[in-house]
Amino acid sequence: MGLNPEIDRPRPADERRERIPPHEAELIKYRDNRTPLLVKLVSGETLEGAIRWYDSVALRLVLSDRSEITVYRQAIAYYKARV
Repeated sequence: MGLNPEIDRPRPADERRERIPPHEAELIKYRDNRTPLLVKLVSGETLEGAIRWYDSVALRLVLSDRSEITVYRQAIAYYKARV
């Protein structure tokens, strides 16, 4: 059997790299720039702070008073950059 040129062709480095979903890229940008965020929870509570870290389950925010809080993603209604 011969090789299928479309399947077996060498791929450029950018095609081999894992693509980051847009919402993850946004969180990376906010974290790296320490962008102040307004985070609205499904409970109606509002938090303001910058992302220290995040994973697939939660965000860790540094609040304006330097305290930190971990928020489960399922508890977040939305977030946006504070202007």
